[in-house]
Amino acid sequence: MLRREAIALLMGACRASAAMLSRFFDSRSGAALLLDVASRRLIGAHNPDLAAQSPAPPGSTLKPLVLDSLLSRGIMGPEESFPCSGQLTIAGRSFNCSHPRLPEPVRPRTAIAYSCNSFVAHMAARFAPGDLALELARSGLRSATGLVAANEAAGRVREVGSSDAVKLQALGEQGVEITLAELAVAYRQLAMRVDDAGLRPIVEGLEDAVVYGTAQEARVDGATVAGKTGSARTDAGKPLAWFAGFVPSRSPQVVVAVVLQGYSGGSDAAPIAGKILEAWHNGKLL
Repeated sequence: MLRREAIALLMGACRASAAMLSRFFDSRSGAALLLDVASRRLIGAHNPDLAAQSPAPPGSTLKPLVLDSLLSRGIMGPEESFPCSGQLTIAGRSFNCSHPRLPEPVRPRTAIAYSCNSFVAHMAARFAPGDLALELARSGLRSATGLVAANEAAGRVREVGSSDAVKLQALGEQGVEITLAELAVAYRQLAMRVDDAGLRPIVEGLEDAVVYGTAQEARVDGATVAGKTGSARTDAGKPLAWFAGFVPSRSPQVVVAVVLQGYSGGSDAAPIAGKILEAWHNGKLL
């Protein structure tokens, strides 16, 4: 009885806070979560059931987690570079980079800022079969978070073997489906390590993405924002736009994660995340 009452109280709290973020969506179908980094407390939510119960391909929001795993395991160096030609085909599918032609080879930092498919796919091929899936599982992408719902879904991360399958998984396109709650918790883990020297290329790349890269619509005057966009399609063909990020240089730190029906993480999800963070930054969230 006590457990049922506790769950009911938790769900009531989530739904009460859900109204806090609903106004940022303008009736668009989607979900958002705002977390306190230190305590893991849910500050605000919109559509928490969707955030917890609908695993989907996360697209490029997965790239920072992939590159962090490569760096942490010593498989890739922080200043390693790769000349991006802009052209990429995997298993007969085109994943050409959308960033401008770059005057120098791509490094981990710029790969995140510009969301370079070629760099991430090239480096991800270094994982042994199944290892990337295990790394993503360690980030919590196979585990219900207990954050917003009693009956959360757990993400699905397949242990893939072929080089092409690993590359597609690293791009968040195939072999991985996660919930928004899982993505928020994974980015919270990144936010908790902002002082880790080994993570600096990742954090700097996320900050650059907001300054001049794919996530510029998440900028907030007077605050440093680190974030990553993603665009993907469900198995049914529904287009999804994602954003996940955090404020790395202020206490208390927060993580924001957004998903909605849309074709571009940069133009659909990032602006919503930016408005949420702006309201939080200016003390106008409640």
